[in-house]
Amino acid sequence: MKPTKLSLLVLSVLATNSALAAEKNLTGIITDDNDQPMAGIEVNVRALNLTATTNESGRFVFDNLEEGRYVLDIEAGPDGHINRSIQHDGSEHSIEITPDNAEVMVITGNPLEHSSLEMASPSVIISGEELIKNRGANIGETLAQTPGINLSSFGSGAGRPVIRGQQGNRVTVLSNNTSTQDASNSSPDHWIAAEPLLADRVEVLKGPATLLYGGGAVGGAVNVVDHRIPKHLTDGIEGGFEARIADATTGERTTVGTVTTSSGNFAFNLDAFKSKTDDYEIPGYAESSYLREQEEAEHAGETAEEHAEHEEEFGGTLNNTNTDTKGGSFGLSYIGDDGYIGASYTEYDRSYGLPGHAHEEPIHEGETPEEHAEHAEEESVMIDVKQKRYDLKGQLDDPFAGFQNLKFSYAKTDYEHMEVEGEAISTQFTNDAQELRVEAVHKAWHGWQGAFGLQLSDSDFAAIGAETFIPGSNTKNYGLFWLEEVDKGDWHTELGLRVDKQEIDVASDGAFAGAKRNDNAFSFAAGTVWHIDDNWSLPINAAYAQRLPSVEELYSNAGKDESTYVPHLATLTIEVGNPELDEETANNLDLGLRYHTDDIHASISLFHNQVSDYIYLEHAEHEADGHDGVHEDLPILEYTQNDATFTGLEAEIDWTFGYQGDKYWKAGLFADYTRATLDQGGYLPRTPAKRFGGNFGFVDGGFSADFSAIKVTDQTQLAEDELPTDGYTLINMNFGYSIFFDNSDLLLFLKGENMANEEIRDHASFLKDRTTRAGRTLSAGFRLTF
Repeated sequence: MKPTKLSLLVLSVLATNSALAAEKNLTGIITDDNDQPMAGIEVNVRALNLTATTNESGRFVFDNLEEGRYVLDIEAGPDGHINRSIQHDGSEHSIEITPDNAEVMVITGNPLEHSSLEMASPSVIISGEELIKNRGANIGETLAQTPGINLSSFGSGAGRPVIRGQQGNRVTVLSNNTSTQDASNSSPDHWIAAEPLLADRVEVLKGPATLLYGGGAVGGAVNVVDHRIPKHLTDGIEGGFEARIADATTGERTTVGTVTTSSGNFAFNLDAFKSKTDDYEIPGYAESSYLREQEEAEHAGETAEEHAEHEEEFGGTLNNTNTDTKGGSFGLSYIGDDGYIGASYTEYDRSYGLPGHAHEEPIHEGETPEEHAEHAEEESVMIDVKQKRYDLKGQLDDPFAGFQNLKFSYAKTDYEHMEVEGEAISTQFTNDAQELRVEAVHKAWHGWQGAFGLQLSDSDFAAIGAETFIPGSNTKNYGLFWLEEVDKGDWHTELGLRVDKQEIDVASDGAFAGAKRNDNAFSFAAGTVWHIDDNWSLPINAAYAQRLPSVEELYSNAGKDESTYVPHLATLTIEVGNPELDEETANNLDLGLRYHTDDIHASISLFHNQVSDYIYLEHAEHEADGHDGVHEDLPILEYTQNDATFTGLEAEIDWTFGYQGDKYWKAGLFADYTRATLDQGGYLPRTPAKRFGGNFGFVDGGFSADFSAIKVTDQTQLAEDELPTDGYTLINMNFGYSIFFDNSDLLLFLKGENMANEEIRDHASFLKDRTTRAGRTLSAGFRLTF
């Protein structure tokens, strides 16, 4: 049958339209936050292996691209690295590089470097002015107000982040994508060797990050990013200086400085800091009302004089909460057209007290309250931490055919941790560790982009002295991972898998001298993001993640007779390991909804994590006979395994409105909740309570004001022998004023924390019934950036 004139006309029109669509160019203009065009900026369409560079007008062009959704990967050197999703229809796009727009900044902890909007798994970045104003005494305090992240505190000296109810060995803290290699996982009172004062930004990967960092990240990962190894050449000298002081509540005195400069192809970085705080003031009793009730029942029938001897003072100063920290680093890089290679040396020296212990010492016969107080002060526990770290890091672009880049990092750490009682060293921990990580990112193969990775680590851990309930050991870990992703229309899909091998050799002392374990783990994840339109997206992520038991879970006090158990004085417990522990397996499902415009950022995430053979500390009933009089009341906790389920949600919305020139208002709301239960019945210990809060702020040119309130509810979902924790309302405020000079910026800030002077206890902490956070605190400071 011959085609009619009408059908030929229709085919001609369709062919013409198809040709026109195929000939449309994708164009855009990139500007900085002052609306000035940025020249020489590299713009990539990774899915098509295409690259363009902006001209003097900030304009870039990709010829003859079909209409549809594209993700632009924009590398602006020291000005930022962002992802921008655009709907290509032939019109020109305007893209602004804004340093504080964390939602489009890439997550460097992911080898494929995507923004939080493009990743299937939930993530967040804290950077810029937000990080400066919210820096705490440790990384846990710095993140404590982020949705989905709580604090497990040990005074000011140590504080761990708790992600969706998971902490310790399930949350990995990284320094520039490499393990901190300290002893923080062996005990919650040990400081995490990642200093927020030197951080350029902090990245948080919520939910299992085992594909990237192994079983230690089955609950999430925190990546502290700094500039100790420069990746970009500078135009002259760049850096900053910051100082802050606080009132008598904490007595903080902090200074920090960093300088980066270049000469030819070489870049140099030098940074240093010093920070001190005093014993902080608290608004109420150090001990919770529930613990005081228990103690009063135990001392029923005492005379008034006997009661006065052990009665706790209301308010005042919480002894042994002071800190003294100093450190710094020097880094050098060679930066060329094909990548960079650099090295750095970092040193930390930190001393801090452990609160909630001295008053545990009993009053000796014939001892007056004054003599007891002096004795308690002499026996207070101080921690002295020293770490020396050597890093080698590099990246080679276009290393061989079909590959985008090859990255490697190597870190070696000498870590020493001493627990000092009075003037004597009671226990000394050391960890000599090294880690190698290699990532090869390939170009798009038939639309699929991906990376292959290798991670090797070796840790020699030793403990000598009175608190050696954990045996010395050598732990080796070998990990291989593979990630792939593809974009098809409005769908972004991710796949990945990882295999791990762990070898533990116990040192030649103790009941398990010479013991060896060889275990394997496997993890797999699949996720997708449906970009419903330019503003709405629906992420779904499923993960099968395995974690192998650690040395402290396997061998703490294991094989000993009950009469020879060594107490863990930091947590005021006796912890007993179980050499028969198997790997735990998490089956995690995340379902979310995101909304993003220039003025509104909103998201909600629901998660369900079913964990088989979950490892936790369970209260054990033991005879007290054989314990000496000082420790006979300490509970005995045994590491055991049972199936457990974590369910919860996180929701937040931030809105800017009322623009009048450089004036505008901002507001936000958030809520998070985690429920952690044993499948056989009961709750898991130290699970944070649900929270909800809001913030309100105003910006007028260089002036900014922010007010926030967080309501934490009572925690009554309790494990066996766990006391309730009362809720509280945390009210904070921040004021800032920026002064802009020709080649530098000065930020002045005033910060108020716990303005209602509430008694704040973190249910996730072992010491939540013996210590509180600091009372109302005012601090002020400045940061000069040049």
